[in-house]
Amino acid sequence: MKVGIAGAGAVGCHYGSLLQQAGNEVRFLARGAHLAALRSDGLLHVSNGTETRLAVQASDKPALLADADALLLTGKMTDFPDLLATLATHIRDDALLLTLQNGVAAPDLTSTAFPEHAVAAGTAFIGARIERPGVVVHSAAGGIRMGYWQAGPGERYFQPLLSALHDAGVPVREEADPKLMLWRKLLWNVGFNPITAITRCFARDMAAEAATLQLVTGAMREAVAVAQAAGVAMDEEDIAKHVQVTLQMGPVKTSMWQDVEHGRPTEIDFLNGFVVRQGESLGVPTPVNSMLSALVHAIEGGR
Repeated sequence: MKVGIAGAGAVGCHYGSLLQQAGNEVRFLARGAHLAALRSDGLLHVSNGTETRLAVQASDKPALLADADALLLTGKMTDFPDLLATLATHIRDDALLLTLQNGVAAPDLTSTAFPEHAVAAGTAFIGARIERPGVVVHSAAGGIRMGYWQAGPGERYFQPLLSALHDAGVPVREEADPKLMLWRKLLWNVGFNPITAITRCFARDMAAEAATLQLVTGAMREAVAVAQAAGVAMDEEDIAKHVQVTLQMGPVKTSMWQDVEHGRPTEIDFLNGFVVRQGESLGVPTPVNSMLSALVHAIEGGR
């Protein structure tokens, strides 16, 4: 397949590297020092103790992706509207667009921007970071779940992309209810992303400590209540599953922790802030999510 990585940060470079190593033609839309390093030295991908250096096709010009069969949209939500605008006139009419952002808004935003295109919603459960420009370290997990979101000519690339990811070694599966899939990923994020960014402690430690776990599950219970009010079938069992999985995690820095550490805008408004706004519109109180949002904004403002 011809695959475009739109927003080639840590997550995009991880999946792009695996797809390229499996024989697919992959092109990376990147920027800044990371792009300069990709062009001059290639991509150094570190995963499971193995270092792989790849010569890659990378550019900050979206025309590079013009002939892609499928595009993995892997930019952060803070940059997502700009990414969609950048791609607007540079992709094939029959391309498939797969969103892999945190939160639940990306598929609808993509469908609005590209009403005639096939859109798939995805979630990536992964620990990855840019160690330095041109060097991406995959530190945990890496599975993708994806489901149909909007019909279009590019639907014909959904199953081939699923197969390409599988053949590249990515644990991937199709989801029949992508909305529920997105909310379940959001549930983990509202619990663990802000508390790790605030404390600079690993999610597994926050799950193991009674006081911080109370905050985590408080935020999650509010998210479940909002989801149920919105007609999404989540319950307390989803919370318990997330906590158990997190207790088994390694020393992985969450994306929000990394953003705070590097002075970047966080995705708090698309995670806990989203829960707060939805709660207000649905009449569901969300005091814990409001508090966590305020604390992360205070950290952002104090940089």
